[in-house]
Amino acid sequence: MPGAQQGGRLQGGGPSRAQRKIGKSPLCAMFRLVERPSVPQVSVVITAYNQARWLGQAIDDVRRQTFRDWELVVVDDGSTDSTRAVVARYEGDPRVRYLFQPNQERSAARNRGVAATSGRLLAFLDADDRWVPDKLAKQVAALAASPEAAFCYTPARFVNGSGAPLATRKPPRSVAGWIFPRLVRANLIILASVVARRDRVEEVGGFDAALPVYGCEDWDLWLRLARRHPVAVVDEELTFYREHGGNTAPEQLLRSAFCVIDKMYADPAMAREAGISRTAVRARHLWYHAAGVAAERRSAAARLALQALGESPSAVFSRPAVGALAALVLPQVAVRRLRGFPG
Repeated sequence: MPGAQQGGRLQGGGPSRAQRKIGKSPLCAMFRLVERPSVPQVSVVITAYNQARWLGQAIDDVRRQTFRDWELVVVDDGSTDSTRAVVARYEGDPRVRYLFQPNQERSAARNRGVAATSGRLLAFLDADDRWVPDKLAKQVAALAASPEAAFCYTPARFVNGSGAPLATRKPPRSVAGWIFPRLVRANLIILASVVARRDRVEEVGGFDAALPVYGCEDWDLWLRLARRHPVAVVDEELTFYREHGGNTAPEQLLRSAFCVIDKMYADPAMAREAGISRTAVRARHLWYHAAGVAAERRSAAARLALQALGESPSAVFSRPAVGALAALVLPQVAVRRLRGFPG
């Protein structure tokens, strides 16, 4: 496959003229570093909002990493639970720090964590997600082997609230290199799986705290990075994404995706670079969400399908449309088998 990669090695073509244009973002100033006696190689940023139930496991996963040259900042985004007390249990570890701010939402919290740290690599972890012990070691090595890559991700295995593995892996098949056109079509990448180069994140201005709806702010950042630079992958399930009742609601994720899509396509060059129209991308997301709710809310899925047809009739032949239609028509056991999941 063009642009495919295994073990952090990149293949694929070079950047377009538009991809080589590097601008100065007004947000870069907030990421200027404070001089420190010792600069760790990796800065880990955990943001938390009323996730004390899971937070200790996330911190423990960072502390268990076989790669030891890291610092960790937990940004408490206005929690009213025992988040502060959970972090206080680690006060004996000087690598772990706690920052509190009034609730400003996740982009502002992550940007504050970036600004408060100094490592040349940034690793992001949500309070309810988890890592395997050699995640950082393998991704640091992958980025060293691919100096042109802006960031490295891993596939993520979805788990339930108790940590038991679920059928979903995201993405089902990893891609790397110049993945921008593929990434426009859908967000392949779980936030907790990413290790990024600080200078590349600063270059594009960090997370967009001005997005009107949150949920896809990570996708927005990956798109801005992947438009300018190749992407590396460690094709192993080193990240666990936890599904539970506190996850962002599907309806909010869809509205947030539309915000990101409309923001992207405000650039007249976007359709040409991505190889797909704005309406077709919007339709694909409607089909994805229709498939996601079809098992429990078939009428809602049907409405999403009709909306997708209105956005872009030709998108009915796309893979997400076929999946959604199968979910609407076929028994769930057949849908799982079509997707390659065990029945």
